[in-house]
Amino acid sequence: MANKRSTYLMMWMVFVVICVFLFLRYASPKIFQVLMAKGHPMPTPSTLMMWYMIMGVLAGLVYATTSNQKFADFLSFLLPEHGSLIKSFLQKVLFVTFPLIIGWFVYSWSIPGAASPVELRIQHPTLPQNYEKQENPFRQKDAETQRRCVEEGKILFQTYCRPCHGSKADGNGPFANSFRLRPINFQDPGTIATVVDNYLFWRIKEGAPGLPSESTPWDSAMPAWKDDLKDDEIWKIIMGEYDTAGVMPRQREKLE
Repeated sequence: MANKRSTYLMMWMVFVVICVFLFLRYASPKIFQVLMAKGHPMPTPSTLMMWYMIMGVLAGLVYATTSNQKFADFLSFLLPEHGSLIKSFLQKVLFVTFPLIIGWFVYSWSIPGAASPVELRIQHPTLPQNYEKQENPFRQKDAETQRRCVEEGKILFQTYCRPCHGSKADGNGPFANSFRLRPINFQDPGTIATVVDNYLFWRIKEGAPGLPSESTPWDSAMPAWKDDLKDDEIWKIIMGEYDTAGVMPRQREKLE
């Protein structure tokens, strides 16, 4: 039995890699949906999934090279052997599917996409009507209260936003490289400094699921925080966010 396991060491590794892929692709989104009490699955970012798969393959190769005997068993699966129908069948399956998978990846990466024309992209979608008249209740408070809210907001920002947007609000959080579209650099004066407080309130509260269907795909991984944060906490986060980035929100235009 032990000898049979050694003979099929390569196929066991292929099986484990396939199981890891299926877990990340189908099981993980459902598990995180339950753990985070969301109304929709939480898909694994494609870049993060690719790195997990690469690490899985590398871990298998490291295991196969821990001894000369294991490495010889690993390669022996590729050698012809008379009398073993199962091994012969699995060899044919491997020799046929491996080139097909490589070809599929090459084709998927090289085929021209059907992305929306660049000129139709909108940097800042229109603020929904129900958010237009909302104002930050802490902006009108006395200086001491505003300073306290900024400090509380900076703590909340580091707690909830730092993993993606970075401790300096520069878009370099620990998870930033895991997304297809990196979080933007809030220190850039062309980003949050060009919008008013209530615009950020909408984006934090509704996240990517709240973006309009026009000009899709947005490729935004921003979660909706309306079920996790109170409105006052979001307003404070906005104040802390601007202070951390070192920019000021755009002021509302006054009607003459």
